Amino acid sequence: MAGQNTYFLGVMDMQRIILSSVLGLFVLAQTGCQMVVVNGKSLEGMQGVRLVRPNDPITGPCWAKDAYDGSWGRSGQIDGNTRQADPCRIKYHSSYSANRWMAVEGKLGNGGKYPVVLDTGASIALFVNDIHILENKLAICPLKSNSGDSVGWGRCHLPKLHLGQVTLVNWPCFYREQHTEVQLLGLPLARGKAVIAGLAALRRFKYIAFDSVTKEVEFSLEKVFESGQSDSWAQYSLLIEEDLGGNVFLFVKIPIGGQETELQLDTGSGRGLAIAEELWVRMRDKIQHVKLRKGRDLYPYIGSLACKRAVVPELQVGDRTVKNAKISVFPNDSPLVEQCAGLLGMQYFQDTVMVLDFERNLMWVKG
Repeated sequence: MAGQNTYFLGVMDMQRIILSSVLGLFVLAQTGCQMVVVNGKSLEGMQGVRLVRPNDPITGPCWAKDAYDGSWGRSGQIDGNTRQADPCRIKYHSSYSANRWMAVEGKLGNGGKYPVVLDTGASIALFVNDIHILENKLAICPLKSNSGDSVGWGRCHLPKLHLGQVTLVNWPCFYREQHTEVQLLGLPLARGKAVIAGLAALRRFKYIAFDSVTKEVEFSLEKVFESGQSDSWAQYSLLIEEDLGGNVFLFVKIPIGGQETELQLDTGSGRGLAIAEELWVRMRDKIQHVKLRKGRDLYPYIGSLACKRAVVPELQVGDRTVKNAKISVFPNDSPLVEQCAGLLGMQYFQDTVMVLDFERNLMWVKG
């Protein structure tokens, strides 16, 4: 009996130790856990990293002079078992639960699996970071400054990217020698390994449907979108604009809080609204009982940006009412809102189906 009591007390002590440790980690996480951007070492000259020149035949059409102008044809192709299964569906990546971004699991040519963010807020076709280069031994062409120094990014050859039954072949791809990390008191807990598939690639589909009810993405290369009962869908105009540098941007015209807006659509963001102060001034009289508080939002490849935040209990977004809608307001000169009045993320569509109809230049939202 005494032995049993000793065993029972030992188990209780162990449970207290485990509980205390968990609580301690929780407190530390609340005080010291943060997402940061980490600048990696120069990839040029690293063991296992191959350098290529733009005219090297190993890289194929990806390096053609016209490969970065967003045009179809030589800039890449999409193939795979799509004729037999078009449209095709693929489940959201598990990272959706934490980030609410539109991501699926992708596989590089050598079999490495990564989350692939379907990011209309990114202009270029494909984007990877230093982790992908090192883990997959991708051939790179670093870009140099006028003095001949590396600028920390460049082009790389990504032969294939598999997304379920869809394969992107020889698409233009850029890389940067940095990545994000979740750190606890300065120690890394997890590293960001997401591949970015930007607007230049996504717009090559007839439509892409983000079904956040079933947690699936639907791609269609050949068939146009059919809404079925059209009265159950709202439609909003899409506009694709291109700047002098060849960068493309996707805008949607949609009323927010009763205010007609034209916002850049950012499916790579799980946030709600990220808008310039100028737009907020026009909207705030129609949004009651909202107090902004100072904060900072982290945008990879841009940095941690000062803003003011609020959560609106109920916000009218098009024909729908969104509960607990997040809003971040940035100074008018913030780099995030240099070329637009603001960005519309996916938080407002996490309980419905949203379709990007590139054939008709429409965004469909199910009621």
